[in-house]
Amino acid sequence: MAQEIQWEGVQVTNNTALQDILSPEHAQWSLRSDRSWSVVLRGRRYKVEVEKGPDAEGNATLRINGVRKDIRVMDERTQLLEKMGMSVAASAGSGDVNAPMPGKVLQVLVEPGHAVEEGQPLLVLEAMKMENVIKAIATGTVSEVPVHEGDAVEKGSLLVGFES
Repeated sequence: MAQEIQWEGVQVTNNTALQDILSPEHAQWSLRSDRSWSVVLRGRRYKVEVEKGPDAEGNATLRINGVRKDIRVMDERTQLLEKMGMSVAASAGSGDVNAPMPGKVLQVLVEPGHAVEEGQPLLVLEAMKMENVIKAIATGTVSEVPVHEGDAVEKGSLLVGFES
């Protein structure tokens, strides 16, 4: 499956393993631990460590020779949704969750007053003949859920509001 990794304005796409995506040139990867590799690329040795992630949105933090790099790993489906402008986006600075695409609400999993963690499922939205679990993009307390099971929603509609 093709994946894309983005960092500091760079986008690299490849159809192979994570090692090959991070360095498109041929490199020798040696596993050091569960989340750490020694990499030899063009005669130079690098220490690559996964500090955190990837999370549900594909965000991860790596350390390459101790230098922190925030990256984003996207599978083919996520790349397609991004290209079509249908990614889940927050309202300016809030944790509010808007519909990434038009669809039908199949299940609502939270209600006002619920405390949720980042990545926690909020509702299930059927769109493009697929069930999509919409997750919290930040930790917070739900202030409103203006949608109900069976509702049809348009792209950008507020699905779950959070307290400021």
